[in-house]
Amino acid sequence: MFRVLWLLFRKKGITSMGGSRGKMLLIFICLIWYSTSGYLFFELPQKPDLGWLDALWWTLVTMATVGYGDYFPVSTGGRYLVGVPTMVFGIGFLGFIISEVASNLIESQSRRLQGMLNVKSQNHVIIVNFSRLDEIMNIIEELRLDPTTREKDICLIDEKLETIPQRLHEEGVCFVRGNPTEEATLRQANLDRASNAIILSRDRSDPHSDDQNLVTTLVIEKLNPGIFTIAEVLDPQKIRQFELAGCNSVICVSQFAANLIIQELQDPGLKDILTDLISNREGSQIYFVDVKKMREWKYRELVLWGLENRFSVIGLMRDGAPLLGCAAEDAVRETDRVIMVGDRRIGRIEL
Repeated sequence: MFRVLWLLFRKKGITSMGGSRGKMLLIFICLIWYSTSGYLFFELPQKPDLGWLDALWWTLVTMATVGYGDYFPVSTGGRYLVGVPTMVFGIGFLGFIISEVASNLIESQSRRLQGMLNVKSQNHVIIVNFSRLDEIMNIIEELRLDPTTREKDICLIDEKLETIPQRLHEEGVCFVRGNPTEEATLRQANLDRASNAIILSRDRSDPHSDDQNLVTTLVIEKLNPGIFTIAEVLDPQKIRQFELAGCNSVICVSQFAANLIIQELQDPGLKDILTDLISNREGSQIYFVDVKKMREWKYRELVLWGLENRFSVIGLMRDGAPLLGCAAEDAVRETDRVIMVGDRRIGRIEL
């Protein structure tokens, strides 16, 4: 029987668990078998209705030093050949098992905080590069406030962070430590199953930041062509390179900030309106809505429909370009996307 158990657990790979750990676990299991079968062997003549489950219950209770008293050996062999070894060795082995379980849990938690575990999430959002904590927290908050991304898991990839910040860990953010330009790192983040990738500039004072992010974009698009990728660039002259690399959207924050400053200079208070429109925190938001046409519609009919439903239609997105000055009699195409302002997001307009 011992040889059968040894071969079984050796086949399952338990004896390879750190050498002594696997052997200790095997001995513990053998002790349970010895105590259970031994108790049944010596006590069955005195208790004919005794079963295997009863014997196993007595073994576990004895090892745990609980001692309910519902089962106990009455024969000499049951007491001294089975009971004493079970009490002496069982307590030690049970303590060993508990300590191993606790050690493994602590080690697993440590590896998770250090970004060493594989991500199991699907349809999740990957954020590449840790810039500033407040910036990452702001992105997470905006994702959590939008109903289309509220339930999505978030994974952070960074090469220089030693452990994930506590605030991000409390938000349930997964962490992968590694070079985002390497395939192994992206595979660890389960890129194949991700829906979105946000590539940030880690150091906005580094002129080579765009070059590294461009390589990251190329690798991401190669490994998962269907992912929607947004990249931040520092040099507006690099925008075209990111687009050629397959990036779905490229944002030059410095250029956007400069334009906003000029607009605020010319029309004070405009920044408050724009901040309200591009944030999910409160007020109205601006977004795109797909069109499903049931008949021919004119642009003025679409505007009236929006007013009746408490939405403001401000234009159309046609062939990838915004049309903000549509004529009232312009026909709405089924391939158009409506640019709307409202306090809630809707999926599709059926005209």
